[in-house]
Amino acid sequence: MVSQCDGPIEPHPDNRVYYWHSRDDGASWEGPVRLWPEDGRAVYQTEVSVRGEEVTVYVTLHNGMFWDWDCVMLRSTDSGHTWEMAGYPPCFRQFVFHRGMIETSDGGIVMAYQKYPVTEEQNRTGRAEGGGIYKRWDMITHNENGITRSDDNGKTWNSYPAITLQHDRIWHWGEPTVCELRDGRLAMLVRVNGSGYLTRSDSSDGGRTWCEPYRTDIPNPGNKVKLIGMPDGKIALLHTPTIRKMRLTDRHPLEIWISDDDMRTWGYKRTLIDMPGAISYPDGFCSEDGKHVCLSIEFNRHDVYYIDHEVE
Repeated sequence: MVSQCDGPIEPHPDNRVYYWHSRDDGASWEGPVRLWPEDGRAVYQTEVSVRGEEVTVYVTLHNGMFWDWDCVMLRSTDSGHTWEMAGYPPCFRQFVFHRGMIETSDGGIVMAYQKYPVTEEQNRTGRAEGGGIYKRWDMITHNENGITRSDDNGKTWNSYPAITLQHDRIWHWGEPTVCELRDGRLAMLVRVNGSGYLTRSDSSDGGRTWCEPYRTDIPNPGNKVKLIGMPDGKIALLHTPTIRKMRLTDRHPLEIWISDDDMRTWGYKRTLIDMPGAISYPDGFCSEDGKHVCLSIEFNRHDVYYIDHEVE
């Protein structure tokens, strides 16, 4: 398990990333061990992907307020015990979060991204004037959510935008998540701060083009969500479905919804955690037999929980 820790808030100059190992299916954990060598920069991770024996962590490095924002990849071939630099993420190196790699039925590799069009001059100005990047919607007017895609097993990549969020006196962390539906279409969900609901777009050509974004009826308080494709074609959604808007303490309860009809309806809904507080950044995977959804969450900025949900 990999998680951002340290610092009283996020972002903060003291933010760092650590990893843990469990040898008993999550009952106990060894660690934490710091992932990135200490160099004075704040550290954040946005994605952990597993392909065969390779585990890749997508790391964000910044000055503590998301200025001088750079991205690198670390890779392990021994189950995350040792790590080596693996270069820069595909297509974009700066002012971008890479999220949620999936492999599609047509042989592609797809990874969602959210990107901010920050120029060198804007970065210098923001750094010099201080404060977080998320307060500079006057200067950085929008962000782009889309996918990067490889059709040659990761050798080359192309990027395709899907949803643009305008910073109209509010900063957006879209945190896109993508899954493949049974008919081969891709579906993307993003959080839209202040709206109270998730926004969606669909692609029928592997992510190269996307339909006009539309608001769903899925409540969301401005919190990251996660779509997970299950082996039987069902789709799981990890989220905190409430229409309360924006406060960290509105991020509860934590629920898992499962759809058996390509996200038209959600016939399976279970509450995983129902205690008040900030339940943030749910992420996880489905077991190969489809019987367990395993996930981690951050609670109230000081606890990290691992959850193994047995699908009924």
